[in-house]
Amino acid sequence: MAADPADVAHLLRRAGFGATASELAAFAGLDLPAIVDRLLDDSTSPDDPRPAAIGDASTSGWDQWVAGVQWWVERMAATPAPLVEKMTLFWHGHFVSEIGKVEDMTAMWEQISLFRHNALGNLRTLAQATAVNPAMLRYLDNDRNTKGAPNQNFARELMELFLLGVGNYTEDDVIAAARAWTGHGLVRGTWQYHFDAARHDVGAKTFFGLTQNFDGPGIIDTIFVVKGDVVARFLAAKLWEFFAHPGPPAGVVDALATTFRTSGFELKPLLRALFLRPEFYAPAARQGLVRSPVEWVVALRKVTAIPVTDLHPEWWMDDMGQRLYDPPNVAGWKANAYWVSATAAAARAAFASYIAWKGGSAGLLSGTASSTVDVAVDDAIATFRLDRMTTRDRQVVVDWLLAQRRLQWTGWVEPGHLIVLMALCPEMQLA
Repeated sequence: MAADPADVAHLLRRAGFGATASELAAFAGLDLPAIVDRLLDDSTSPDDPRPAAIGDASTSGWDQWVAGVQWWVERMAATPAPLVEKMTLFWHGHFVSEIGKVEDMTAMWEQISLFRHNALGNLRTLAQATAVNPAMLRYLDNDRNTKGAPNQNFARELMELFLLGVGNYTEDDVIAAARAWTGHGLVRGTWQYHFDAARHDVGAKTFFGLTQNFDGPGIIDTIFVVKGDVVARFLAAKLWEFFAHPGPPAGVVDALATTFRTSGFELKPLLRALFLRPEFYAPAARQGLVRSPVEWVVALRKVTAIPVTDLHPEWWMDDMGQRLYDPPNVAGWKANAYWVSATAAAARAAFASYIAWKGGSAGLLSGTASSTVDVAVDDAIATFRLDRMTTRDRQVVVDWLLAQRRLQWTGWVEPGHLIVLMALCPEMQLA
């Protein structure tokens, strides 16, 4: 049975960044399982060559960061594999590193590329690879973790924020894990991972009740074996809240966690089960998430087709509360109310005005001024893919435009005003 178009549009907003009319048409006639399977096909994800500016010694750190932001925003808007990029963004806010501390854009780029290439893979594999990723080693100080002076930062966050959650480990477990990760660092003066046996603590360590000469990777393996049910529930709940809404319904996390655990922590079965849950299409989910600044900017890039080099997202997203490659702390970005503030609203309004200027120059909505009010409003709604706009909200725009035309505020200014209204309407703010 063909999927409800409203369900498909909702799915594509959450499993990606929204969809153009042609992207939606590509799924016409398919049922939801078939559509979800297409979204999970990561073979369509293109290569990700590093922008030339990143790593160029003649390019400033600022310009390297700008190149990284623009490249990634453009990729999120144009990729044929949107779920890969959405999950890459998720991992960036989960296995957190910050350019502000790492201070090397190449290292940050390589970490994001690692997330992209493992976005829909195996959690255990990704956790092991992330643990020895140079940006992570530097960010959580494991590059200076040595026997006799163990640094607990990575060991603690591995359990508290990355795999288990608060209350599922003890301080003794943190101490043992920190000792196990000694010696896992970087070649001095480089961004190359290196295990230095001379700095590694080879003494017996007791971790989750098991006593042996643990090494760092063995700590992760033990977490998945001994605390696998906890890991499965922790990630299932976090992914539900990222894709659906805060506070999963009773039983949903249990069901998703069971799927995740029995699959050997493969992400595709977990995500497939999540996107096919009836609760994912319920009103609580449809209305349950405010778009993050990145999601909102990418969605606007998709519907307006304004080149990212003209949009300059790096000028605006920081004030909205989200700076790519630089989450606020090791806990990453929160959601919903986190994005709602007077400062963030002002920043979004400023960006909407900027889009109106750039869009006006490109002829966006240029035909509306010569149309009837109803046709002009419907064209604007269709252009911005606001198919779920309520009758009440549409009438607000119609009444506004009628008033503007009575005041003779028409002609070249009208398309710009409509662009701002569409960009800032409630339906555009919701994922």
